[in-house]
Amino acid sequence: MARKAVAEIESAISAESQLQTDAELARLRAEVASLKTRYKHALAQIDRERERADTVAGLAGIKSKRPPARTTKAKGSPVTAILVLSDWHVEEEVDPATVAGRNAFDLNVAEARVAETMRRALLLLEHESKLAPINHVVVAALGDFISGDIHDDTRDVALLPPLAATRFAGELLGGCIDMVADRFKSVTVATCNGNHGRSTQKPRIATDHEFSYEYSLYRTMESANRHKNVGWQIGVGYHNWLNLDGFKVRLHHGQAIRSNGGIGGVSISANKAIAQWNRMEKADLDIFGHHHQFSWNYGRYVSNGSLIGWNAFANFIRAEWQPAAQSLVLIDRDRGVTKALPIFCEAKA
Repeated sequence: MARKAVAEIESAISAESQLQTDAELARLRAEVASLKTRYKHALAQIDRERERADTVAGLAGIKSKRPPARTTKAKGSPVTAILVLSDWHVEEEVDPATVAGRNAFDLNVAEARVAETMRRALLLLEHESKLAPINHVVVAALGDFISGDIHDDTRDVALLPPLAATRFAGELLGGCIDMVADRFKSVTVATCNGNHGRSTQKPRIATDHEFSYEYSLYRTMESANRHKNVGWQIGVGYHNWLNLDGFKVRLHHGQAIRSNGGIGGVSISANKAIAQWNRMEKADLDIFGHHHQFSWNYGRYVSNGSLIGWNAFANFIRAEWQPAAQSLVLIDRDRGVTKALPIFCEAKA
């Protein structure tokens, strides 16, 4: 009986010892497997570092390769620059109190803004002429250089009567043309009549030019032209077409496009109008003013800003606020429109 008990105890001790031995073996096997995995990862990391070192060594011999020195003479396709001038409203006074202090405008401000516009325009033209030769500059005079007296409120804020305002605007516009003509060999002045500068209360359509102060101004300036390098293309109907080496530009004042400060600004109305006009004759680009909003849609249109800037009427129709600006459009002979830039009219102190 005692021997049997001893045997059972010895068997139990042996089983316990074997269990401990098996557990230790399992632990050792797991540790070996972990070491093998870490060893494998270490070898892979060493291979990656060797590849990176080889790459760095391969790049060590790279030498700088300078592009050819740029000559001062511009190369590339000839460019036509279009300086867009419109919506000056030179005699209209803007009282800062009516526009939350965001703007002020009178005859002196008008003259100063025209001067700043031309200073910036000529700087831009000089810069662009270093990138590509500018063979031709178009001064697009798109109307509303005066506010006129077609409404009671425009009469109330007018600092000059219509004819005097027209003469004042003509002097400023003539100065702009002179400055461009002095610097470029070929200049075209292309004009459109605005909707404000008319002698009738209600607008005319077919005979608009017969009652337009601006049309008479353009004709007078054309007859007095003293620059041999300046040609005039005076618009009679609503559209004035420019053919720039096969690139067709349709100029107009913009009053046929109605937005009234709606959602999307002028874009929806402009695209609808352009689509309809293109059914008659397709233009490569439309350029217009009237809306006092600079914007452009590549391959479709450029909308010009205004010299007068934000006024009470713009605030009333909830139009987007913008600073006073005109526009410069660059058309490459081979590529079409390459840039459309706002020209800000106000010099910052």
